Amino acid sequence: MRTIPALVVTIGLVASLTACAAPGAGSASACTTPGAASEAVQATGAFGEQPRVTVPAGLTVRGTQVSVLRHGDGRELGDGTPALIEYTVADGATGEVAQTTGYSGKTAPITVGSKSAGALGDALECAHVGDRLAVALPKTALSSSGAKSGSGAQDAAVFVIDVKQAFDARATGTPQLAGDGMPAVVLAPDGAPGITIPSWSAPKDDEQHLLRKGSGTRLTAKDTALVKYTAVSWTEGGTGASVVGSNWTDGSGVLSLPLAAGQVVEGVRGALVGRHVGDQVLAVVHQQGGAATVYVIDVLGVLPR
Repeated sequence: MRTIPALVVTIGLVASLTACAAPGAGSASACTTPGAASEAVQATGAFGEQPRVTVPAGLTVRGTQVSVLRHGDGRELGDGTPALIEYTVADGATGEVAQTTGYSGKTAPITVGSKSAGALGDALECAHVGDRLAVALPKTALSSSGAKSGSGAQDAAVFVIDVKQAFDARATGTPQLAGDGMPAVVLAPDGAPGITIPSWSAPKDDEQHLLRKGSGTRLTAKDTALVKYTAVSWTEGGTGASVVGSNWTDGSGVLSLPLAAGQVVEGVRGALVGRHVGDQVLAVVHQQGGAATVYVIDVLGVLPR
């Protein structure tokens, strides 16, 4: 049997937010339309539960096609929208189911248009929460080697996707006055923060300041928060500052951040526990050795437990 190349859409749970950023976030530019391949897919069963999927053997496709098998009435997914989905994957060559998410409600979020989500993330643009989608795309589009799908007909990989939930792509809370002596934060049109470090030295202790006040769910130490962040070094005297991490720019999409003790840098954890979905938080965190890092963190949601 010809197998479907591995598709990695899970955002890892990390113990630190200070990994270096890589350039270039992905971007989905338009809604994907249906075609003969996606329209040949059938799926029965309740939404949110593993469906019975029927795919004709020998199914091929040119490019990506998306058909809506069930129309939902929830929010529309745009570029940068984090979403929770469940899916079943079938091999178009054989018609057999190759993989599922397990339909346990524990699937990691996928960010529409993000580099890490690849062709599947692009296919979700313009979908709605509550939709069941049939997505047919060339197997080569799932290759981690970055192989091009080409223009000719190729063996299809077929996803039947239930779009269960979507989150805001940026913090939506009410702007607040920044703390005295803190770095200046300016937002790009898409919400990405730009951080300007002042000329003086960082405070000696960790500090947290609320930049936007949300009204969503209150975070506890038992939660896994969905966040977007930018982290910048605050060097002695304010000189030589540099971005040390940002999932606004590295293409990884939303970050799933467990807030239990020991799962994340303690200064970051302390800045988030007790906050609300919709908040944007500025945190000054001292790393091992005393170096200070400034985090601007948007709280976008909480994962189901």
